Amino acid sequence: MIEMYVKKVSLESARKIYMTYLKTDFPSEEIKPFAVIEKMWNNDSYYVYAFYEKASEDDTGKSMYDQRDILCAYAFLLADNTKHTLLLDYFAVCKDRRGEGYGSRAIALLREVCADRDVLVVEVEDDELPDISAEIRNTRKRRISFYTEAGCRMTDVRSLVWGVNYRIMILPLREEYAVEHDAEGISEKVRALYRGMYNERELQKHFAILS
Repeated sequence: MIEMYVKKVSLESARKIYMTYLKTDFPSEEIKPFAVIEKMWNNDSYYVYAFYEKASEDDTGKSMYDQRDILCAYAFLLADNTKHTLLLDYFAVCKDRRGEGYGSRAIALLREVCADRDVLVVEVEDDELPDISAEIRNTRKRRISFYTEAGCRMTDVRSLVWGVNYRIMILPLREEYAVEHDAEGISEKVRALYRGMYNERELQKHFAILS
C-alpha cells in the first residue's frame, strides 16, 4: 500500500505548487491567475491540499531525500460554505508518480480530510459529444473511469463553462449524503459554487447548466 499523508497547505505553499507544478500540468487556457485564487482564499472559499509520500531511509537512518517528504499529488478546491460543497478545481499527480495508484490514494485521503462537508463536485469533460475524435473520447472515458473507481458517481447534470462542455460527477463525503440526489439539487450546488468564483455578468456570459 502506498504510504501517503495529506496536508492542508498555506497560501504561500499553494503559490509554490501553482508555479512549480500546476502551470505545467494543465493547459494555459485552463489556468486561472493566482490572484483570483488568492482572492477566493482570502474569502475563506478556497483551499489547497498536498499529498506527500514519506521519504525512504538508508541503512544509517538518514533520509535519502535530505529528510524531505516527497510531493506526490495536489488538489485545489473551491468551497461553498453555506451548502457544505466543494469543487475539485485542479487535481493532479506529479509526473514521476503517475500510473502507480497515487491518484486513487490521494482521492481516498481527500475524502477523509473533507468529511465535514457534504459532497465533492467533479467536472469531467463530456465524453458523449458527437463531434470529438475517438482519441479524445477515449481519454475522457479513462478520466471518468478513474473517478468512478475512486467512488464518484456520474449525475445527469451537465454544464458549459467558458465554452467547455462538462459532465458533473459527485463524491459523497458524509455517509448520510451517500444517497441518490435529484439533478435540480445538484445543479443548484454547482451554481452556488460558481457564484463564489464569478460575478453575475460573467456567470450569464460564460456559465450554464445544461441538464
